[in-house]
Amino acid sequence: MSPQDLDTSRRDVMKAVGAGTVFAALGGTAVVSGRDGKAVGDVDAAAVDRNDGLQEAGSVHRVQTLISAPPTNPERPADFFFQPTGLHVQPGDVLRFEFVTPDHNVVSYHPAFGMRRRVPLGVDAVSSPLMGWRPDSIPGDMVDPPTPAAEEEPEGTATATPGGEATTPMETETPTATGTATGTDGESEGPVPDFWLLALDEPGVYDFLCSPHEHFGMAMRVVVGDETDAAFETEDPDALPEPRVGPVGLARVTLTDPALAPSNIVEQGTVSWGALEAVQGDGSGTATSGGETETPAEETATEATETAAGGTETGTEPGE
Repeated sequence: MSPQDLDTSRRDVMKAVGAGTVFAALGGTAVVSGRDGKAVGDVDAAAVDRNDGLQEAGSVHRVQTLISAPPTNPERPADFFFQPTGLHVQPGDVLRFEFVTPDHNVVSYHPAFGMRRRVPLGVDAVSSPLMGWRPDSIPGDMVDPPTPAAEEEPEGTATATPGGEATTPMETETPTATGTATGTDGESEGPVPDFWLLALDEPGVYDFLCSPHEHFGMAMRVVVGDETDAAFETEDPDALPEPRVGPVGLARVTLTDPALAPSNIVEQGTVSWGALEAVQGDGSGTATSGGETETPAEETATEATETAAGGTETGTEPGE
């Protein structure tokens, strides 16, 4: 790709994320506060907040943090998962993690956290804060956790990953940004999710976890570019390092699922949670012809609220 193409791609992404938005290199990260709306470094929180523009960008990919019930495995109280669970992007593309259920984070498997590396060599460790709904979207006198607003998408499909091949140059280190997902601006009922942005520049295979819910299988894989070789990739859980050096609990099952083979992710583009072999045919919903599992929206929202409130007590933090 020529420098001119990279410049054009950068402009496309900046337009999508919001005019004036800059991914500042602050020790490899750039942060926007989702709590008070103030910018940190050179990032404009209001600009990042322009969700409509983001959805139009082929180089910005939406990933949601979800909880559904009943669980697809008796060893967990509910399903905790990233949607999609497998994703193919191009170098420099941006992942927009939307925390539509609370008490989740995004953490890379990295030696800095006491874990065997499951990201390309030379890529720094990344970890988002524990995030959820924007505090100012929750009434100050509310006692019980809120019920998430109903999705406009078809029931059971909580993912919208734009297509496209546009790329944008980023720093060698992996920039990130956090903020608040919008689109409601207080006009419709329900809490407003926070978001966290992550740009991946180096081609290769990346595995991420949610530290409170890794034990319950909340992990995902991103393939950047067409480099599908990864020393850690295996479909045999017994071939993984022991827990904590390797994935913990049911994340070992998630990350060894054949549906998350890097070559399959590249071929499919996106792999939903319902497409995993470990999730299919378990009675958690209606299995569709494509292997996705549909769960009634109200049931999912209720269980998400009840389970997320205590989710952090059962998980494993990086480095433990």
